[in-house]
Parts: sequence; structure tokens; C-alpha cells
Amino acid sequence: MKYSRQRELIRETVNQAAGHPTADAVYQLVRQKEPTISLATVYRNLNQLAENHMIRRVVVPGDSDHFDRTLEYHEHMICTGCGSVVDVWPAQPLAEQFRSFLGVRCTGYELVLYGLCPACAGQESCQQTESATERGKDGF
Repeated sequence: MKYSRQRELIRETVNQAAGHPTADAVYQLVRQKEPTISLATVYRNLNQLAENHMIRRVVVPGDSDHFDRTLEYHEHMICTGCGSVVDVWPAQPLAEQFRSFLGVRCTGYELVLYGLCPACAGQESCQQTESATERGKDGF
């Protein structure tokens, strides 16, 4: 892949972004440094960066793809509370686990985990504690 100043700016933006930005979020951030860049250019370069394993695409069913700077093996969970994409670090890659099944050869997979991120889980825990306290006052 040939060097492109715009592509490098897009890659730097993904690398510096908090969390897992969407293409639209990357576009808004890149425009602050490169006001003339088009959304199509951002999409095209994000696709090229992902295809060349310089960033990772995170497919979110029913929503925009997100992009991840972390290339080390990990999975992703979508928070059902706030919609954020959260890194999940299994002890052993799932493809390795499939190798243990006799006669099975895993060539790839798409996995979508759903749950609560630490912030939303903390809020739910606080709400449950408050509800239990309220029930205790009423004798329930």
C-alpha cells in the first residue's frame, strides 16, 4: 500500500481516539485537521487500513462498523446499556478452542457478545442496591 498523507492522518486518528470510533466519528475528528477531506475518502481509507491489518474493523449488527487500533487477539462486546464497544480478552483464542473438536477445522468466525460495560454495570448495581434498600423500608 502506497503512502498517503490522508490515510496516515486517518490511521493516527483511530490510534488516538478513545474507544472504538465509527467512520463518521473518525471523519469528524479528521476534519479538524484536514477540513477539505471527504467522508468517502475516510471510508475508503478505513477500509484499506482494515484490509491491510493496520487497524481492525468491528462489525456491529444493526449499527455502523467501528474501528479498533488494537491488533492483538481479543473479542468485542456491545454494551446493551450505552451502546459502546468494549474489549474482551479471552484466555485462549476461540479458533484454538475449536481445534480441539475432532474433525472440525475452523476457518473463521464472527462473534457478537452483548452485556454491560463497567460503567453501566456499576449503575445497574447501584440501582439494584437502591431498589433493595427501598423494598427494605416498606417491608418487602
